[in-house]
Amino acid sequence: MAVTLCLSVLSEIHAQSFGTKLNFGTQGIGVEGVLQVSEPINVRVGANFLGASYLYETDTDDDFDIDSSLSLSTFSALADWHAFKSSFRITAGLIYNNNTVKASLLPKQEYTIGGDVYTPEELGNLDAEVTFNPISPYIGLGFGNTFSGSRLGFQVDLGVLYHGEPSVSMTADGLLSPSASQAPQLQENLSWATLYPVFTLSFTYRIN
Repeated sequence: MAVTLCLSVLSEIHAQSFGTKLNFGTQGIGVEGVLQVSEPINVRVGANFLGASYLYETDTDDDFDIDSSLSLSTFSALADWHAFKSSFRITAGLIYNNNTVKASLLPKQEYTIGGDVYTPEELGNLDAEVTFNPISPYIGLGFGNTFSGSRLGFQVDLGVLYHGEPSVSMTADGLLSPSASQAPQLQENLSWATLYPVFTLSFTYRIN
């Protein structure tokens, strides 16, 4: 009975239509596998990644430079419903969200306090990290169906990722150490940023 059940499941999977997607957008660069469950409904799983960093060097007279980095890392499980069996679709699902934003305040000027001179090394650095809810719901609209038309295709997705209120942590050393206590205030200032806009352009290929 177990062998018969396994063969039945494998036969059902083999009968389904599969496809792949190569994605470029606000979530980074990623790939997805697509399965047609029924004529109007597709399901897909995938991953997106992107890393970027930037050192903002302020004017010579300014006190600090800012070193920032962005790390996008998401894993998605989504379902597409093609309304009226057309290329237009409504998408919903869950995304494992490992996106992070980091910034460091780097002193570059000497400070004189009470007659004492402190070097940038003695002042220390201030580091901040912003993270988000790991499980984030997604809803969006899209155009294109991997399983209609030619084997190669092009698709567009537009939606929002609800990642909740950002979480802020801060660390510091040297004379800047007390500044790390400002993390709750910065987190409160960012509390409005609960949504992340998603715009994706995709190239698709239908395997069978």
